[in-house]
Amino acid sequence: MPMSNETGRDSRAARVTPLPLAFLLLGTLAVHVAMFLNRPAASYRVLALDGDAQAVGLVAASSAVLPVVLAIPMGRWSDRGKAPALLLGGGAVMVLGSLLLAHAGSLPSMAASNAILGVGQLALMVAAQSVIADLSTPAQQDRNFGLFTAAASLGQLLGPLLGGWVISGRDSAELLEATTRAFWVGAGAAVLIVLFYGLMVFVLRGSTFGTSAPAGETHQPGRGSALAMLRNRQLSVAVFVSFSVMATVDLLVAYMPVLGEHHGLSPTVVGVLLAVRAGFSFLSRLLIPVLLRHVERLLLLAINATLAAGTVFGVVVIDDPITLAVLLMVLGMSLGLGQPLTMTWVVREAPTQLRSTALALRITANRVAQAAGPAVAGGLSTLVGVTGPFWLMAVLLTASTGAILPLRRRPRA
Repeated sequence: MPMSNETGRDSRAARVTPLPLAFLLLGTLAVHVAMFLNRPAASYRVLALDGDAQAVGLVAASSAVLPVVLAIPMGRWSDRGKAPALLLGGGAVMVLGSLLLAHAGSLPSMAASNAILGVGQLALMVAAQSVIADLSTPAQQDRNFGLFTAAASLGQLLGPLLGGWVISGRDSAELLEATTRAFWVGAGAAVLIVLFYGLMVFVLRGSTFGTSAPAGETHQPGRGSALAMLRNRQLSVAVFVSFSVMATVDLLVAYMPVLGEHHGLSPTVVGVLLAVRAGFSFLSRLLIPVLLRHVERLLLLAINATLAAGTVFGVVVIDDPITLAVLLMVLGMSLGLGQPLTMTWVVREAPTQLRSTALALRITANRVAQAAGPAVAGGLSTLVGVTGPFWLMAVLLTASTGAILPLRRRPRA
C-alpha cells in the first residue's frame, strides 16, 4: 500500500539528526553574511563610480534579473533530486560573483557581477528551502522555517556590520579601495557556504532528501503546471505578501545608504541601523511558535504588514540616529515574520509533487520584487527625491494587508 504524504514525510524527517540541520543553518548564515555585506558595498561602489540613486537601483536590480527566469526551472530540478548539486554549485557561483565585484571598475561590470552573484544565491535558496520542507514534518514546518530564516536574519545583521566596519572611506578613491576590501571579505564568507552545505550533503549522502515526493508516493516529482497553482487564492496571496516583504527588505538595504548620505550619516551608522533591523527580524523569527499559539497566521501577517508600513513612513521623516534605530527595531520585528510564515503557507497549499516548484514560484515573485522594485524606486527617486523608494515600500506593505484581510473572512474549502 502506498505511504501517505504525511507518513512519508514523517518517516524521513524522523531519520534526520540535528547535525544536517545545523550545517544547513550555518550555510544559510554564511549566504546572508555574503549577500548583505556585498549589497551595501555595491551601493557605495556605485556612488564612488559617480553613479546616482537611479544607478544604485539598477545595479541592485541586476542581481534579480536572471533569477526571475531561472527560479522555477531550479525548483523543478530540486523536485527531481538535484538539491545537492544546486547547493554546491550555487556556493561556487557566489564566490565567483564576489571576486568579480572586487575587480569591477564600471557600472556595467558592477551590474554583470551582481547578476552572477544573484544566480548563485537563487540556487542556494531554492535548494535550501526545499531541503527544509523535505526534512520537516507538518508540525515542524513553522519552527524549522523560522530557524532557517532566523539564520538568514543573523547573516543580515552581521553582513552590514562587517561591511560598515570595512568601508570607512569618504571620498571616491577611498570608497573604491574600501569596497574592494569588502568584496574580498564577501568572497571569504562565500567559501564558508560551500564548506557548510558540502558537509550537510555529505552527512545526508544516500538519503532521499531534496525530492518532493515521499517514499512510496505515486506522484512524479516536478510534474504539473507552476502557473496553474496561482489559481489557488491562498497560494497567490502568500506569494504576493512574500513579494511585498522582500521588496521592502531589499529596497531598505539598497537605499538606506542613499538616505544616510542625504542625512549625513556615516557608513558605519548606516551599517548599525541595518544590523538593528536584521537583529530584531532574527528575534521575531525565534518567537514564531509562541506567536502562532496566540494569534492566527493570517491575522499575524496582516498586523505586521500594517505596522511595517506605518514604520516606513517614520523612517522617511526622521533623521535622528537613535530614533531611527528604534523605528528599525519595530520594522525588523514586523518584516521578520513575512518570509517564514509565507514559506509554510506555500508548502501547505502546494501539491506534494510540486512543493519545491511552489517555493521557487514564491522566490520568482521575490526576484521580480528585487528586479522591478529598485528600478521603479530609482525612477521615483528622480521625481520625488531619496524618499521615493520608502514611499513605494509603504504602498506595497499596505497592499499586502488589503490582500490578506478578505481571506480571513472567507471560509476555507
